[in-house]
Amino acid sequence: MRKLLILAFLLLISCGFRQQGREGGSEQSDSTLKAINRNLELVNQKQGIISVASRQPESLTSIADNYRLQNRITGNIELIDSVMSDNRSRLQALERMLGLNRRRIEELEQEITGLEQTIDAKEREIDSLKRALVHSGNLASALHDSLKTGYVLAAPQDSLAKWKIIEKNGGLFGLFGSSWRLSGHIPLKKFNRVNMLKTNRISIPAKAGSFTILTLHNRKTYTVAKVKESRTAANRKSADSSVIYINSPEQFWSASHILVIKLHK
Repeated sequence: MRKLLILAFLLLISCGFRQQGREGGSEQSDSTLKAINRNLELVNQKQGIISVASRQPESLTSIADNYRLQNRITGNIELIDSVMSDNRSRLQALERMLGLNRRRIEELEQEITGLEQTIDAKEREIDSLKRALVHSGNLASALHDSLKTGYVLAAPQDSLAKWKIIEKNGGLFGLFGSSWRLSGHIPLKKFNRVNMLKTNRISIPAKAGSFTILTLHNRKTYTVAKVKESRTAANRKSADSSVIYINSPEQFWSASHILVIKLHK
């Protein structure tokens, strides 16, 4: 839209120059052409006078009359020459003026073309900048979301070991006296994502005391409660569930953004 307005403004200026050039040139050319036509009319008159005078010598009776006729013809011829010279000068001036106007219009058209190309290039730069800003905004948004994301998984020990979330540590041949610990590279595909800042309760499919939290979380930042038993037969499984209530989300997730819970069999 801005480009159209600028081009319209430039074209308006161009039209103004052209109109001004046409009006000024038109007035001057009209004046010149009228003067030339008047001169030509005068030439025609003088030509007629000379033509008539040239047939009069036969009727002249004295040398004085002949002399006056010759002077009259000579004067008219000189006047015709002067008028024709003036006509040529006026035409040459008019041609120069038209040439200057044409050059000025061509220069102005070249300026408009150059400005249009500059505007096109600038708009491409602005579009590129807008795309970069949108891309950077998306990256910032994704980074912001990642900083708020927590990962939760509750599963039996064998499943945790199968998914390589925990691994054996120490012991003889990895069997006797060994213990389980979190692996150094925990795959997050099996985890549920939660908003750490908005999540204040996490359901556990096990009774209180029948699971162990393997990741580091300040014990003072949460409490574990038993889910009230449902009186309907369809929801009897809720009697084997419990809930972790998080009372300070920022402190709860401060040590780890991952919550791994081992369910006891």
